[in-house]
Amino acid sequence: MLIGIRVDASFKMGTGHAFRMLTLARKLESNGHQVVFICRKLGGNLINFIEESFNVISLPEPDGEETHNTHCAHGNWLEVPYQTEIAQVQDVVSHYLSGLTRTKLDWLVIDHYALDERFQVALRPLSCCILQIDDLADRVHDVNMLLDQNYYSLGKSRYDAYLPSYTKRLCGPKYALLRDEFRESRKHIPNYTQRLSKRKVVLFFGGIDWANETSKALLGLLSVDSGDHFDVIIGMNNPYKQQLEALCAEHKARVTLHVQVKNMMDYFADAYLYVGAVGATTWERCVLALPGIVCSVADNQTQLAKDLHDIDGHCYLGLNSELSSQDYALAYQRFISQKELLLNQSSICGDLVDGKGCERVVEHLEEISKNDNI
Repeated sequence: MLIGIRVDASFKMGTGHAFRMLTLARKLESNGHQVVFICRKLGGNLINFIEESFNVISLPEPDGEETHNTHCAHGNWLEVPYQTEIAQVQDVVSHYLSGLTRTKLDWLVIDHYALDERFQVALRPLSCCILQIDDLADRVHDVNMLLDQNYYSLGKSRYDAYLPSYTKRLCGPKYALLRDEFRESRKHIPNYTQRLSKRKVVLFFGGIDWANETSKALLGLLSVDSGDHFDVIIGMNNPYKQQLEALCAEHKARVTLHVQVKNMMDYFADAYLYVGAVGATTWERCVLALPGIVCSVADNQTQLAKDLHDIDGHCYLGLNSELSSQDYALAYQRFISQKELLLNQSSICGDLVDGKGCERVVEHLEEISKNDNI
């Protein structure tokens, strides 16, 4: 199959969408399918990084004027007018297909909060099937399949008002898009009591961390006399990189800074506690049975954070803008004094995700294509 993936990374939206699409793309490629990314040249993009592994069709940079897209809550994440987005994607996909002497993609995969039914209908003549990746359940879609890999108490019923009856819904952590390395690491992780004895804590607040929550949380944790070692992980586009380097160097006996790691699972498998943001990393943490103290860094993450907190999948502190270093310190102090709390949360996390989600998603894509004679 020939699959196009429409996804962006930017300072506004972070990097999580792009990285989970890279995971899906690698699984598709390993199954013999051809993948091309469609990404806009936004500030903080990962186009060069993606091009190390896949072909990328680059959409033009925004002209710098402020956009006022009102079609959905995150419309301005496009950074261009909605009609410009639709027209440019139609143009580049048509041009790409003509070079292959084809008229359609087999699948168009969309992982973008700013795209909805209008975009999907416009691109349908250029793709046999469409898959939308979503977490929000806040806008109408016209797609063959929808994937929401997150845990919500309402489950797939969240999309009842937003999807046609024929859309196949893949909902829940069973479908979490995780690299094969996480599933392999899961097979070999030490039991939790052993990990606890190593006294390692990993901090990660996303690839961008525009609010510099990393510094806030780290200062809170360092104020607690715990004897733990902190592995701080940031993305290559983190705007506070130099400041964090200085802070970590000041506390080098207790802190190690890591930039743009490719082996996140090794840090998670070695740690007994995660401190960071909810998001795609949630399932990387859970598949390795790692308890967490978390915040949400955007309103759209809050429901997931609350629902997972309610089943003891993590300790949710609240929206990052409402938290102080002291909030992190107090939660951390409570956790490290209650071994049973940690053991229970580790068990719940590990039961939520088995690491086979990406394989399941690709199987559904292949099945639908086969049944539709693509």
